Amino acid sequence: MDSMTYSNFGYYKPQDSDLDDAEKWAFPFIEGSQFRAINVGIDEPACQVNYEDWLPGPDIWWSMNHDEVHVVTKGRAEVEYWLAPLMQENKQVIAEVGDVYFLPRGARIRWRVLGDEPFRHLCICYPNPGYPVPKAKSVGGGLTDPPETR
Repeated sequence: MDSMTYSNFGYYKPQDSDLDDAEKWAFPFIEGSQFRAINVGIDEPACQVNYEDWLPGPDIWWSMNHDEVHVVTKGRAEVEYWLAPLMQENKQVIAEVGDVYFLPRGARIRWRVLGDEPFRHLCICYPNPGYPVPKAKSVGGGLTDPPETR
């Protein structure tokens, strides 16, 4: 009999300083690319939430083996996608501050950062893909306490 694994409650108030101080990395297989990422303390079986900056430079290509929702908080990017199973549906959008978009598993994605500022977004992945992203400094060893209920 299968047992269900439950996740914990998670809360995080996005803090730009967490990301501004994060180490820069290169995307795998994309020479000259740079990004910063931190985990917001939500790293549960059901979901992983990361705060990310993709810096201007080469296009970022990725394939999705899980579902993701992105919430854009700074900058702009052209997002082009091809949908599984045959990658025949192909479209592109311009994602900017305040936009939310969904990337379904199996999709092939290309991001092109537009302008000189980073493309900053919350990346909500489910189920948890296990990206090896360090925790935000503001989170420390555990979750940020939620605000008091009123």
